[in-house]
Amino acid sequence: MDGIRHYSRERGNWYLLSSPPALRGVGGALSLGEMRGWKGDGIIALLDDVRELRIARSMGIPVVNLGARLPHSLGIPRLLVNNRHCGRLAADHLLSRGLKHLAVFGWKGAWYADERCTAFCERAAEVGVTCEVFLRDPKKEGPKNWTQRVAEPARWLATLPRPCGVFAIHDYMAQLLLEACHEVDLCVPDNIAVIGMDNDEAICEHSVPTLSSISRNSEQLGWEAAMLLDRLMGGEIPSTNDLFIEPDGVVARQSTDLLHCEDLLVQQALEFMRKNLPSPCNIAHIAEHAGVSKRTLETRFQESLQSSPHEYLTTLRVQHAQTLIRSPENKLTLRQAAAACGFMTIRTFYAAYKRVTGESLDSSHFAKDA
Repeated sequence: MDGIRHYSRERGNWYLLSSPPALRGVGGALSLGEMRGWKGDGIIALLDDVRELRIARSMGIPVVNLGARLPHSLGIPRLLVNNRHCGRLAADHLLSRGLKHLAVFGWKGAWYADERCTAFCERAAEVGVTCEVFLRDPKKEGPKNWTQRVAEPARWLATLPRPCGVFAIHDYMAQLLLEACHEVDLCVPDNIAVIGMDNDEAICEHSVPTLSSISRNSEQLGWEAAMLLDRLMGGEIPSTNDLFIEPDGVVARQSTDLLHCEDLLVQQALEFMRKNLPSPCNIAHIAEHAGVSKRTLETRFQESLQSSPHEYLTTLRVQHAQTLIRSPENKLTLRQAAAACGFMTIRTFYAAYKRVTGESLDSSHFAKDA
């Protein structure tokens, strides 16, 4: 909704009527059927059932769909986050923690959930990691109270090998897993590392421990949806193919804040890296701390993590930078952020960020130098 509003102010000069999902259940949310006769010029809606999609086709005005529960949109233009990429990001994040056992906690019967789950399991299979899957039927969840909803996942979690990394396809499902871990005395992240999806800060920042999550690039999604609607209202012929926005990465928090490795020497080096991210330590410093030569450290890292110590340290620093960027309290300048992540210069910061994420670092996220 922020992205839609920003586009409206900067490009559209629109009058907006909003009906956010938060109004469901309190009498304020509007269905598309209730909009018949409305004298608007276009609609952006989250449409997840066939009846609403058919109504959209009969409205006589452009409609952009953001709903992803169905595998199709009945010809209504649809804009979505790339759910398969989200699933792979979640797997890669847990794998980067050195975890050899992964699991997915999700819904039955939702296309977007299937996409996230399938991609997560495919990524695990590519590197030979076992992956457990536990799917729940949302139709059976409604009558249950909170305690009843927690009980079954708690029993499932207790059967998983440890340590295990679990991807919940929504943040609120990840929150339920955190509660379930507590019920069966499983420590997060040491026994079970948990990552969610959507980066809903009302959940992620208020969970104990705080919850790691995949950011779905929501504001960009809203902006692109508004831009698509603008083009359709201008007479552009709508495409029948879904359009996709890439997620903007992992927001790492306490629920995955571990680095597990069976090689105790590598584990010792990993812990030293984590504790010294802001300092300009190099591989020689890390090898000296571990009491081995640089060559031995390089060999043990490659055997255990299929990565060099330098590559791993750079990835940790870039992930720390991503956390800083997404923090609403971030008041650092670009130079200060580079230093806080252990980069000697802004140039090396830019290069490392591009190499690890595949994207250019946006300097607009940082405060201006005085």
